[in-house]
Amino acid sequence: MVALPTTLAAAAALLGALAVPGLATAADEIHWTITGQKSVTLTWRGGGPEALRYGTHPSVLNQVSAAAGCLPAPSSSPGPFWEARLTGLREDTRYYYRIGNQSTHTFRTPPPRGEADYWFAEEADVGSTLTWANVGITQAMIPLDYPNLPGDDRPRFVLVPGDLTYGDQETLADVGRHFNDVMAWSQDAAYMPAWGNHEWGTTADRNADNLNNYEGRFDLPNSKTSPGASAAVGNGPDDDWYWFDYGNVRFIAFPEPYTGAWSDWSVKVDPVMQEAQNDPELKFIVTFGHRPSWSSGADHGGDATLAGYMAALHATHSKYKLSLQAHSHHYERADPAQTGGILFIVGAGGGSTLGGLSSTRPSWSAFRYDHLEHLRLHVQDDRIDGYAICGPLIAGNHDVCVQGTVIDSFSVLADPAVGVDLPPPPGPRLKLSAEPNPALGSVAMVVEADAAGEQSLTVLDLSGRRVRHLGTGWRAGGVRRVLWDGKDDSGALAPPGVYQVSLRTGSRSVEARVALLR
Repeated sequence: MVALPTTLAAAAALLGALAVPGLATAADEIHWTITGQKSVTLTWRGGGPEALRYGTHPSVLNQVSAAAGCLPAPSSSPGPFWEARLTGLREDTRYYYRIGNQSTHTFRTPPPRGEADYWFAEEADVGSTLTWANVGITQAMIPLDYPNLPGDDRPRFVLVPGDLTYGDQETLADVGRHFNDVMAWSQDAAYMPAWGNHEWGTTADRNADNLNNYEGRFDLPNSKTSPGASAAVGNGPDDDWYWFDYGNVRFIAFPEPYTGAWSDWSVKVDPVMQEAQNDPELKFIVTFGHRPSWSSGADHGGDATLAGYMAALHATHSKYKLSLQAHSHHYERADPAQTGGILFIVGAGGGSTLGGLSSTRPSWSAFRYDHLEHLRLHVQDDRIDGYAICGPLIAGNHDVCVQGTVIDSFSVLADPAVGVDLPPPPGPRLKLSAEPNPALGSVAMVVEADAAGEQSLTVLDLSGRRVRHLGTGWRAGGVRRVLWDGKDDSGALAPPGVYQVSLRTGSRSVEARVALLR
C-alpha cells in the first residue's frame, strides 16, 4: 500500500472524492496492521485526516497523527479512506487511540524478539452479515476469553488467509459491511490478511470488486511481488505476499496461484526462512495463505504442487513446522508424518458457508470437522498449542458441537536443535489430565499420546458405572483436548462429585480423577 499520492492525478482524485456531497463523516471500517517492532498502521473510512489521537494512557491521548489517503483508493464506496502510519513507538506497549468521536480502543506493538506467551487467532472465508448472519456471530466470538483455555487467550492479532468479503460474487456493499463486522475485534487486535480467489479477478465484471479494495485498506510489512499477479484486476506493484516477526515466530504469507507465483515464492522465501533458521531468537516459522496443500473437502481438494514446495522448504528449515490454510470450507488437521513434516491446518469456517467433506477420510487426515470454527493459538517458548473453537450452527452441518467449545487441539514443538530441551520420554507414554480441576460445569480432558492408535475416552462414576462416553476414533499421536460438558449420556447434568475418566488406546490405559462442581 502506498500512503501518499505519488502523482498530481492521484492527489486530484483524492481531493475530488472529499468534495462529493453525502460522504460519511463518522469513522468506520477501522482496523490496523503490524508493520514492525515499533510501528503500526491504522486504516479507516470517513472522518478526516486529523481524526486520530493516541497515547499510552486512556485519558491522555495527546499525540495526533495526520493521515493520508489510501492508495490505491478502494472503490467499494465513496470513502474517503485514510491511513495513519505510526512509527517510533515503544516496543511491547499498549497504546490507546480514538478516531474522531468513536470510542477509545487499543493497539499493541510486538513483544521483544524472542519472547513468547501470547495468543493469536485465525479465520478465513468470512463474508459479511449482509449475506450470512453467522459472520457476525463468529466475529463476536474472536475477542472473547475462553475459560477452558489457559490464561488470557484473547488474540494479539488475527490471520485471515483469504476470501475476506465475497464482494465479487455478492455486492460491493458486502465489502464495507465486512470491515464493519470485523470491528468486533479489529479495533484492538491487528488484522493480518492474505489474498484469496475472491479478492482478485481476471475480468472486470465481478461487481467491480478487485484488489484495490483490499490492497488499499492494508499496509503490509516486507511486502513482495509475484510474477503473474498482474493478471489480477487492481493489482499494485507489491503486496502479493509478505512476512513479519512477532516474538519468537516468523510469520510468512504465501501468494495466490498466479502463473509462476508459487515457484517464484519458493525461491524468494528461502532466504527469508534461512534468516529465521539462523536466528536464535526465532523458534518457529509459520506460513499462512488461502489455498490448501492438503484437504479432503468436497468443495476444494489440496494442491500437490504447493505441498511439494512447502515440504522442500521444511527439509532445509527445521523451524518450519506449521502452515495455516483455507479455501476448502471446513476444519481439517493433517498428520505431519504423512505430509512432509509440516502440520497443515485448514481453518476456513469464518462465517460464510460450508463445503462438505469427501465420503472417505484419507489416511493423512488426522482430524476433520464439518462446522464453522475459528482457531486460536498459544505461542510459548518451546511449543505452539492450537485450539479449534466451535462456531455457530449452520444448515447442512455434517458435525455438531456446542458453540464456544474446543473441537480439536494440537501442539507444534520447537526443534530441540535450536536449544529447546525436549528429551524423548523413556518408552511408551500415555497421559491424561484435566483443566480446570476442580471444574465448574465443564472440563477439558487433555490427552497426550506418544504414538498413533485408536483412542477411547469414557467418564465413569466411582462405582465404575459409565456416565458419559466422550468418543472413540482419534488415531494421531500428540496432544489434544476433549471437552466434557458435565452431562451424562442422556444429556442430563451429572451431579456434582468426583469422577474417573478412562483413556484407552490399544492395550494401554490410563485414568484421571475429576472433581465436578455445580
